[in-house]
Amino acid sequence: VPVAAADESADFLHAESAIAEITATGILRLGLLYNDPPYSEFTFQGELRGFDVDLLRKIAAEWDSELEFAQVTRLNALEMLNSGQVHALASAIVRYRDRDAELEFSQTYLQGAQALLLREDSPFQARSELLDQPIGYVQGTRAEKATEIWSAQTGGTLNLQSYLTLDRAVAAVMQGEISAVVAEKQALNRVTADFAESVRILDDAVTVEPRAFAVRRQDAPLRDALNKTIQLLAREGELDVLFREYFPDESYNPDALAIWSGLGEEALPSQFANEIAYPATYALPRIRSTGRLRVGGITDTAPGSATGSLNMLNRALAAELARRWGVALEIVSGDSGSAAGLLNSGQADLVFGMKPDWNLAGQMDFSMPYLLHGDRLMVRANSGIRGFNDLRGRFVGILRGDDTARERAQAWADSINATVRYIQTTERDAALTLLDYNNANAIYADNLELLAHLEANANALRLTERWYSRSYYAIGLPYNDIDLRLLVDYTIQELIKDGSLYRLSASLIVSDSLPKYDLTPGLSSFAGFNLSHPAADPAAQS
Repeated sequence: VPVAAADESADFLHAESAIAEITATGILRLGLLYNDPPYSEFTFQGELRGFDVDLLRKIAAEWDSELEFAQVTRLNALEMLNSGQVHALASAIVRYRDRDAELEFSQTYLQGAQALLLREDSPFQARSELLDQPIGYVQGTRAEKATEIWSAQTGGTLNLQSYLTLDRAVAAVMQGEISAVVAEKQALNRVTADFAESVRILDDAVTVEPRAFAVRRQDAPLRDALNKTIQLLAREGELDVLFREYFPDESYNPDALAIWSGLGEEALPSQFANEIAYPATYALPRIRSTGRLRVGGITDTAPGSATGSLNMLNRALAAELARRWGVALEIVSGDSGSAAGLLNSGQADLVFGMKPDWNLAGQMDFSMPYLLHGDRLMVRANSGIRGFNDLRGRFVGILRGDDTARERAQAWADSINATVRYIQTTERDAALTLLDYNNANAIYADNLELLAHLEANANALRLTERWYSRSYYAIGLPYNDIDLRLLVDYTIQELIKDGSLYRLSASLIVSDSLPKYDLTPGLSSFAGFNLSHPAADPAAQS
């Protein structure tokens, strides 16, 4: 388990980011497995192909860099990365929490899974029904780690049988020797391709497996360069194209990857620092020694508005983090607009209510998102309006104070050559504008500003299905304080898994505003902190 690097010697820290060499040479060197289809494989035709391979080619093209692949194994991948033989790793390392002591990971670009394969005629329909059944896995693979996590979550001992090969384990399932086998989902699909009608894979995965690029620990410039490029490719639909090519039978959620504000049109290595900036002091030793967590971004806004409800969530979330860490909460003055100053001066450990923004990259880090919001259309429940195509020649209400709302709405109308008219209203009168005054056919606004009206008029108002924009709230952190960021992220993930985040944010969400959160598998502890809720149901963890 990694601990805060308060006493870490500079001898163990790299002064330069890999960005420096990439910029100087114009070459990006990536280590990956040559035998991990459909992610990366060296074909009989002597070509490298796979999802990760093609994604890396797109990244190199965005960077205007030459791409060099190096074959690594699961045994030598870390050494090749830390020695500088490669700048980053792709398919060789899948992200689990226990790897965070050694590596830094990019944003997740693909979600895999360790899954359970059963015979088609098996009576079992859920993972919970298999707790006392014989379950196979291949020793030395990630399935072994996944079953360890599953066992820890149940609080009991699973009836596990180890095998040397996946073929043998699957044969044991077919012969009735075991009830199921745990393995990487795509590997299960490959090995059973000739008798797929005789088996099935449970939707209830043993654990998710986030696929992300691994870089040297605290190489924040390279991490940020990769993240920005991944987001660009996601926004442009390139990830969607790759997913459909390599996983044609699976559904792709294009909104699963959080895209930050200020993304811009390019992500060149030259935009990022050559040198790695490390914190002058690390937060966790101070939090431990003082028993206090200092947070900013929490104001005394009165309830009854979107801003007030958001502030209540931020205050409750900060209190829950402090409670789980066993420290006192201290709220310091300063809002999200002064976040970088609060963090860099050491006045605050965390700042709540931040919108991840590329214009702040290099000044501060951001946690994973804890709240999704964005532009929606609110209409009368019986109106039949589904979107801007049904608003041709009709009136759209926009809220006073949102200076760019009309421009944003007009962009969507222009995209389908629709003419719409506009009327201004207030956040307080939005429902009246639709229901009583009948001055507008729809209200275009951030969903957080509409939720109170939807709750008060549940049978009379609704949101249309489409999200016209997606933005996120996250926690601002000191730049490159990796262990604090991981502690915050993993605590948020525990809040997600035990339902606490949903409970805390209930007044700010509707059924379709729960983002597909990026969860990292592992045990519910980090850096000496037990992150699980005391009353959490172990079976609910995943």
